[in-house]
Amino acid sequence: MAENDPELTEELAEGEPPPLENLDPPPPKEPKPEECPECPGGSPAWMATFADMATLLMAFFVLLLSFANVNVPKFQQVSGSLAIAFGVQRIVPKIDIPKGETILSTEFTPSNAESTLIISKTQQVENPNERNVKELTEENEADKDIEADFIEVLQALENEVEQGQVKVFIKDEKVVVEMVEDLNEDLSQGKTGQSMGGKVAQETIEIAKKITETQAKVSSEVILQRPTDGKQVAEGTGESSSEKFETIRAALSQEILSGLAEVEKDGDSIIIRLGQQDSFQSGSADLQNSFASTLSSVGEALGQTGGMVRVEGHTDNVPIAFSERF
Repeated sequence: MAENDPELTEELAEGEPPPLENLDPPPPKEPKPEECPECPGGSPAWMATFADMATLLMAFFVLLLSFANVNVPKFQQVSGSLAIAFGVQRIVPKIDIPKGETILSTEFTPSNAESTLIISKTQQVENPNERNVKELTEENEADKDIEADFIEVLQALENEVEQGQVKVFIKDEKVVVEMVEDLNEDLSQGKTGQSMGGKVAQETIEIAKKITETQAKVSSEVILQRPTDGKQVAEGTGESSSEKFETIRAALSQEILSGLAEVEKDGDSIIIRLGQQDSFQSGSADLQNSFASTLSSVGEALGQTGGMVRVEGHTDNVPIAFSERF
């Protein structure tokens, strides 16, 4: 064979190149891969939103952890219960002493009290360096309130007190405004309220108005009374409210039977209701002639009994037209 030919072996050893027909063909070249297009810069919208949400959620849990006040003994009891549930037989009780949250003393007991399980603090610290403790009780606080109300009423009636019309003082935890003799002379003299006809002096009305306005500002009860018997000024004397009720019903018996009036008793007050069909015409402010007799009977009945008279009514839903008075 040609491979074992000694002459061919010597020629190859001398460095001569082998013939071309004996060489293998070169491998085919691989095609160059196509380059992918460049990605756009920046992150997608969902990634930025997710990152913000995760950051805010982490910050929220950090705030919760910073606000939390862990009860160490309770935590150790819970962890011990879990350890027992998982089969740990060794129990080592360990309870830490709770630490104080502040070094400032804000409350104290100003009396020598015995040790007790119930914490009973009586008052707040006003001045820790004060030698004698100022004791505050419920009675003293109430007295302080009524004193302030007394000063409020006294300032409201300053002119009347200077003129000697009223006297203001405290009685039975109430602020009492007492009328003087000369101002209420017409009310204190006379036999009964029948001769007075329920009339009240204008000065008394002004004082009662100021007392009503002051009562809305203070918490204590304010009373207006006479200097003699201590009863209220406008309160009628003489017969009782039941007797007055029967007297008024007897005086207005014809009006009650005709349905023009109704008389009722509410506590110590007597209520007289008059029918509206005969009093005014709708849209008018002039009394009808037929209502004059009823009104006169009511006036005579009230003149027989006396006492404070309060007139109440309601408005018409039809406006008054072509009226020079209104």
